[in-house]
Amino acid sequence: MLRLSPFVSNPAPIPADTPVVWTGDPPANEPARVLPYAVLVERVGERLFRLDLERAGVSADVGFFRPFYDVHARRLVAALAGAQLRLGGRA
Repeated sequence: MLRLSPFVSNPAPIPADTPVVWTGDPPANEPARVLPYAVLVERVGERLFRLDLERAGVSADVGFFRPFYDVHARRLVAALAGAQLRLGGRA
């Protein structure tokens, strides 16, 4: 049986207002340094979506898949947790 990775089967969802603390090199601008988890996921998802939209164009209908970009963004943020950022604690 295929076992799901922790990024796919997160038993305890991360609350939207969880503070994000950068442990690696923080972003250069102040507003990006103090973000709650939900805003970080939204911005990463939007950036991934815009990159694909630029590459594939409007005719590729990537807009239909926009909600899946947030799923991928959550996985990316979870992969960075502990290496470049910490979820929870003081922002």
